[in-house]
Amino acid sequence: MSVWINNLKMALEHKEVVIVHGNVRDKYIDLEKELIYDNFTELILDIANELPLTFSRITFYDPVKGEWVTGALSTKPQPGAPPKDEDEFAETQPQQRKAADQRKETMEQKIPPSRTLAKWSTELSRTKENVLATIFYLDKLVSYKQNYQPEEREIILRIEKLIENITPNNRLVMAALQDSMIPVELYTNSPRTRLIPISMPDKEDRFTYLKHRLGQDYQLLEIVSDLTDGLYIRDLDNIIEELKKSREIGSREIRRLINKYRIGEKQDYWGSLDLKKLQNAEKIFVETKGVKGQDEAVKKVIGVLQLARAGLTGMASGTFSKPKGVLFFAGPTGVGKTFLAKKLADFLFGSEEAFIRFDMSEFKEEHTVSKLIGSPPGYVGYEKGGLLTNGVREKPFSVILFDEIEKAHPKIMDIFLQILDEGRLTDSRGQTVFLTETVIIFTSNIGTRTTDSLGRETTERRDLDVILAEKVSEEEKRKKIQQHFTKAVEDFFMFEISRPELLNRIGNNIVPFNYIDTAERQKEIIRSHLDRIKEEFTDRFKSRGYQVEFSDSTVEYLVQRYGKNIGTFGGRAITNAIEDDLMKTISIPVLRAEYNNLQNVTFKMKAENNKIIVED
Repeated sequence: MSVWINNLKMALEHKEVVIVHGNVRDKYIDLEKELIYDNFTELILDIANELPLTFSRITFYDPVKGEWVTGALSTKPQPGAPPKDEDEFAETQPQQRKAADQRKETMEQKIPPSRTLAKWSTELSRTKENVLATIFYLDKLVSYKQNYQPEEREIILRIEKLIENITPNNRLVMAALQDSMIPVELYTNSPRTRLIPISMPDKEDRFTYLKHRLGQDYQLLEIVSDLTDGLYIRDLDNIIEELKKSREIGSREIRRLINKYRIGEKQDYWGSLDLKKLQNAEKIFVETKGVKGQDEAVKKVIGVLQLARAGLTGMASGTFSKPKGVLFFAGPTGVGKTFLAKKLADFLFGSEEAFIRFDMSEFKEEHTVSKLIGSPPGYVGYEKGGLLTNGVREKPFSVILFDEIEKAHPKIMDIFLQILDEGRLTDSRGQTVFLTETVIIFTSNIGTRTTDSLGRETTERRDLDVILAEKVSEEEKRKKIQQHFTKAVEDFFMFEISRPELLNRIGNNIVPFNYIDTAERQKEIIRSHLDRIKEEFTDRFKSRGYQVEFSDSTVEYLVQRYGKNIGTFGGRAITNAIEDDLMKTISIPVLRAEYNNLQNVTFKMKAENNKIIVED
């Protein structure tokens, strides 16, 4: 935090009015002086002690407590003082708090804000004595809106007048939680005013504070500093107390501990992922979960899971605060991209309810970014928050799918960059959600388009048709198709939307999906569909004892009749074929059996004379 603290010091040296916003309720660390401030009041008092101006009076005001005043500060830091050693640094916090308590002479005055502002307007326009005045909760005293009430307009006018009349020997500091809630009249076209954002503690701040509290010999300082990204210094106090109780704690237990404060969840699904289950993951996905014909994609997904389970995600980049995995599923429609993402959620977290999907065709306009993170203050829906931030807050362990990413507005890409870089996102209400326990999946039909996202003609479809028409082996054709989709995705980020930084975050995790264009592959997927239908049919009619069976001739018939459509439109063509030929055919015998109140009936379906029938 030394950067923004230095900015605040410099602003108070040269500007009469400073408005700070953001993290105004935390503890603060001045890295240069190795000081820890318990609150913003202590920081202001110490900064006032260093300014060239010598203040005879420092006064504070907030809407609840009223006004309180401190006397003149008697001591100035000695220039060129040697840095504190570790023992002195360890005692800094209680000494600082004690000194601040001693110089406070609290005089609470329950008077209306307009009276305080009127008094300050007079006092801060004088040159007799130097006064530093601070207003807390500015955005609660008066918040930005389109239309103000008369009493709100009076407060704004009085603050504006105070800013206009303040003399160079006086200073006014105003603190707010959200910059979007600060009335723009207070800083627009105001040469006396400077806005300073107070950032969340960065890694250096967290590392320094942890070293101060845990000791510089604590071996996991680096890991804890990484994992606590996005947390307040006050959160670190709670974590530190628990770490002190268990000095031999390992990195996996640390993650579980920190998750209590990051996402409010003690359970560690990743750390408890059964190694035998992970070892058999390929078989589980193909045979149990029904992911057919996409062996390469399944292997790529498993590789990401192995990295996450081993606790090595982010190690290469030097940060552990990223999502557990990032994948980009590319390929034609209906080949199982969404299906694999759903099964991944079920595999990891025991339920497909841990799957969150966003159709990016609904985010074509710039303003739709508010649907993900929430509407800005003052706009309809502000109190509801965002679909993405709310979804992750409810399900911190989840698979998040952004479907057809190429259809999203470019501004949405900024959100993705923050997610992939930092593993967290702040909504419009200033609340931070952490995506460090999620798997992020993007899907796209890039590579099969005739026009790009800007409406320009593209050769993607023609190039793909040339590959599909080549007289080469299936293995060679498959490799060429995968190369085509990978290059199309890379060109999209590099040249079409000029966001190579996003492509870098995705890395080598572009996963091309195969066409469902061979008879064997089609039969495999159709059998998987029919096995699922058989189970659901038995469950649906459990009370009557109805069952359904499908002969091999049924599968052969569907491939023969609909194979071309399946090759073009993928799994959706299979669903349509089953709906049209099988479900409609069996519906009449089922209704007849119900009408006659029959029990324990098995409906046997087969192909005969080029059509589907149900045996009597």
